[in-house]
Order: sequence, then C-alpha cells, then structure tokens
Amino acid sequence: MSTIAEIETALKKLPTPEAQEVARWLEKHLQQQIGSNTASPAKPTVIVPDYAARRRRILGDKVLPNMVVTGREQERW
Repeated sequence: MSTIAEIETALKKLPTPEAQEVARWLEKHLQQQIGSNTASPAKPTVIVPDYAARRRRILGDKVLPNMVVTGREQERW
C-alpha cells in the first residue's frame, strides 16, 4: 500500500472495531507529532511602541502646551 486510495480501500474492508482502533492510533500518533514539534503553543507577542520615549527623542525636554486648555481659555462662554 503506497497510495491514499489503497489505504482507504483497505480501511473500508476492515471490521468497524478494527477501523476505529486504527483511527484512535492515528489520532494519538498525530497528537504526538504535533506535541513534539511545538512544546506549547506560543502566544503572539504584541510590541507596543513607547510614545513617551519617542516624544523625548524628537522634542528633548521641551514641554508643549495643552492646546485644548489654551483653546478653551480663549473661548467665550
């Protein structure tokens, strides 16, 4: 047996309990293969940019005024 079709035909000829045993073995074998390839599924790491460091690198020690507060001071209520 070298092709999937031949294996499939042979499995169809097996009695149900033996076919189920082959299916259980195959599932266990595949789980072991997956387990040996990756020890544990790694969570993707998200890199969050450091906006404060970027601002310091661009502007240095300058302190910018809060434009919202400045704008509200100029509004007439």
